[in-house]
Amino acid sequence: MTAAKNACRFALAACTALTLVIGIATSANAATGEFTYTDIDGEDHTLVDPPSGECISFGLPVTGADNETNSSATVYENTDCSGPALDTLPPKTGMSWGSVLPNAVRFNFF
Repeated sequence: MTAAKNACRFALAACTALTLVIGIATSANAATGEFTYTDIDGEDHTLVDPPSGECISFGLPVTGADNETNSSATVYENTDCSGPALDTLPPKTGMSWGSVLPNAVRFNFF
């Protein structure tokens, strides 16, 4: 019975360590490249090597964007990336918007 308990404890410790390592490695991922966008005032902005998985608010609504990163960029109308996505820009693509404008972006590392 003691050998079984020790094996279970070892397995639990190993799984916990693996989960921590995977979680740290995943959070360190970033898109490589530049994401350039134009806000409603006509100002251009550039995100360089933006973090993956984090919601990035634009500050002002955006009329167009060029995704020159290696990750897909999903844009949202809400500044906190809640609600449905407006569009997803695959790597190396651009897009412009008319009536419904994005206010935030999240990069998806694959």
